[in-house]
Order: sequence, then structure tokens, then C-alpha cells
Amino acid sequence: MPAFNAQGGMPYWIDLNTPEPEAAARFYTGLLNWQVNEEVEGSGYLVARVQGLPVAGLIPATGGATTWVTYFLADDLEAQLDRIGELGGTVLAGPTDAQIGRMGVAADPNGALFGLVEPRGEDAFVAGGEPGCAVWHELTCTSGFDKALDFYTGLFGWQSATVGGEGTDLPRYGTLLADSAPFAGLRDAAGHFPEGVPGFWQTFLGVLDVDTAAARVPELGGEVIQGPFDAEFGRLLIIADPTGATVTLCEVEEYEELDIQEGNDVFEALRAQGLG
Repeated sequence: MPAFNAQGGMPYWIDLNTPEPEAAARFYTGLLNWQVNEEVEGSGYLVARVQGLPVAGLIPATGGATTWVTYFLADDLEAQLDRIGELGGTVLAGPTDAQIGRMGVAADPNGALFGLVEPRGEDAFVAGGEPGCAVWHELTCTSGFDKALDFYTGLFGWQSATVGGEGTDLPRYGTLLADSAPFAGLRDAAGHFPEGVPGFWQTFLGVLDVDTAAARVPELGGEVIQGPFDAEFGRLLIIADPTGATVTLCEVEEYEELDIQEGNDVFEALRAQGLG
């Protein structure tokens, strides 16, 4: 499994806040073949790995919703936490020291929860794009699509391209880009949720076969919420784990070694193989 060098502002880590991290660990181990070990004795914080590479954390919830939180790589944690308030968001916690680095948690102007992280060490690598790993990150904007796009673009300096909306039959969708390669999206879902429901980030986790996963979920104590179904991103399945957290599963293939020679552009190689 490859590990990619992350760029500032890109999705870097996911945590599951749950009152039952051990139950969640058993579920995802059975479903995604995660290896889960307690990282620090007595902390209760569990780190999930795929082929030895860390892909997610499971943290005991002390209150609030049972939910996944997407963390973005911070270039300057303190400065960006300060910038969140200037852009209309709210800092909820941090900066604090955690197992994977210094972290902060915030809400955007529409109430969507997200985090920032400065990893330990000089290098920042992420595993993704394979079964068991994050394959996509998406913000569902229950309101304020333009406000959300302005917020994150201002905070991270993201490039973006938007399709759909006025004059089309499609809802607006903003694709976020690094070196012209997509890494996340913003979906305009105004009118599809009750008033007052905040926006939310969700991570799509890869599986080899969505239909097999759909059959396995109830066996492991989870619940199938929607699907399997075919969407523009691929074959998807929305589930709830036994602790109540929802997540989207996406069918992906096993990793194949890319033909990248020294000096080649990684994003260009990804695009050439239909991965970016």
C-alpha cells in the first residue's frame, strides 16, 4: 500500500467519536480488515491500520454526537484557528496535543464539524484510495453552499470548480483540487434536510465489493441505511455502525503500482490511470 505526501489544506485524518470504541473497532475490523491497537496505554484512543499504515482513530466520546470527524492538514495551526473566527466559523477546541500531533476542532459558518492537525515529525503522509482506507471526502451543505465554499477557500486557499445549479437540472457541486487533481467535494443539499440541520463532512471508505459489504454489515451488528446504489462517484452503500455513526462505503479496486519514474509528476501519473 502506498503512502502519499499530503499537502496543506487536504484531508489528512479521520476520527470516530464514539461511546464504544472497542465495539466500533470490532465492527470495522470485521468489515474493512482493519488492525486496531491501543496507541497509548490507558488513553482509550485506538488507532486503525491497514497493512501497517494508520488510517483512522477511534476516540471515547465524552459528550455530543457519535460521529466521524474529518481533519485537514494545517500549515500553521494557531494562525488558521484564528482565521476560522475571522471567516465566520467557530473554534470548538484546541490547539491540543494528541496522539497524531497538535489538533483543533471547529465548525464552519453552517455548523459543519471539522478539524485541523499538525502531525508529529517533519513529514506528513496519508494512506488512501484503497479498500479499508479513505477514498473521498465530501461536505453536504444543508444550507449556505456559497458561504461554505468561500469559508474553506479562504481558510485553505483551495482551488475549486463548480458545476450544476441555476439553469441546469443538477444540484451545485464544488470539486476541490490540488495541482488540478480532485481530493474532496462540496454538495449543495439545500431543501433536502429539515431546517436547522447543520452541514456535515463525510468520508467515503473503500471496499472491494459493496454488495458483499452490504450483506456483512448486519452480521456485524450494523445497519444498512441506503443502497447499494450506483452514483456518479461509483457504487456506494450508506451504513450505520453498531455505535450509531454513519459512513459511506465506496467500491474500489486493489492498488496497482503506478509507473512513476524519478522526476515525474505524481498527479499527472494518477490522472493518466484514471485515478485523479
